[in-house]
Amino acid sequence: MKYETLKHQAREFILSDSATEEEFNQWALTLFAYQYENNAPFRKYCRKRRVSPSTVTYYWQIPAVPIGAFKEAALSCCPPEEAQAVFMTSGTTNPEKKGKNYHQDLEIWDLSMKKQFKNYILPDVDKIRMAILFPTEQELPNSSLAHYLHLGLESFGLEGSEYMFSEQGMETEKLTSFLRKAEVEGDPILVIGATFSFIHYLDECRAKGMGFQLPKGSRIMDTGGAKGRSREMDPEELRGQLCDLFGVPPYGCINMYGMSELSSQFYDAHYRDHILQNPTVSSYKKAPHWVRTVMVDPATMERKASGEKGIIIHYDLANLNSVLAIMTEDVGVSMEDGSFLLLGRAAGAEAKGCSLAVEQFVASKSESKA
Repeated sequence: MKYETLKHQAREFILSDSATEEEFNQWALTLFAYQYENNAPFRKYCRKRRVSPSTVTYYWQIPAVPIGAFKEAALSCCPPEEAQAVFMTSGTTNPEKKGKNYHQDLEIWDLSMKKQFKNYILPDVDKIRMAILFPTEQELPNSSLAHYLHLGLESFGLEGSEYMFSEQGMETEKLTSFLRKAEVEGDPILVIGATFSFIHYLDECRAKGMGFQLPKGSRIMDTGGAKGRSREMDPEELRGQLCDLFGVPPYGCINMYGMSELSSQFYDAHYRDHILQNPTVSSYKKAPHWVRTVMVDPATMERKASGEKGIIIHYDLANLNSVLAIMTEDVGVSMEDGSFLLLGRAAGAEAKGCSLAVEQFVASKSESKA
């Protein structure tokens, strides 16, 4: 199958409102066959595990590539030098060795982002004025978050939306002025950016005794965690303090979970459920219909039942050019409806299982050229 044909099918699949398990499975098998044929490092890894398109019947049988493998090989169906975009991991553990996710183009990535963003951040309005707490895409061209925020501003930002970062770092006085202006004007705003930026601003406002009462309909979205750039905070504690600082109700504070290795994002459903008047399960992330998330035992790769803790694997059908099945280093619990609770990073035996998976990938590279 040619890439343009694959991309057309992916677009139609994402634009549909839902997908049955059978529809998801069939598209996953089609994408797996394409990636197996065109992505040499992935094909070697599959062969090492004695898996090929002819042996797979269900999507969960597709070998999940550990995220550490993105630091070890160019997992790309197109020649890496022809990729339109390369998103790199933050490299907080080893800054000299960053994972790279190559994208032949960003059409499907952008479509995936915009559909989920509208569903979970702006279910009640088409556009909103934004304060962005992160550097621009020009400053960080290999950051998936920078591209995400640029796309959000370009697609959904009203006039008056602004970045609150400069070469010197976060412009806290500019942000404070933006928030005070919003209080006076009375129109809802979206304050969006990296978790560590919010923690820095939270600490500064606390030291100055400042607080805000943002207009009704305002919302907050953070993502990414502290990443060593600020003090660590428990997610629920952070959410509560952000609600207090900005004067928004609990359902107005939304966390997004994303990864450079993926092409889709996951959100708390607080705000969407409030608008739709659905009961909310606190902090469970919702996956779009083009993603399936399962928990596994990293040592045996056996799937965990709903309610059991395990390492998170995402099957992301928007991830066209690299690999659709990604084994994270995060621990979670899945629910019957496909949502999941993120518990944190793997530790102990779970972390050892993740490391073993990366070692197996590296070993597959050393085999004779496929």
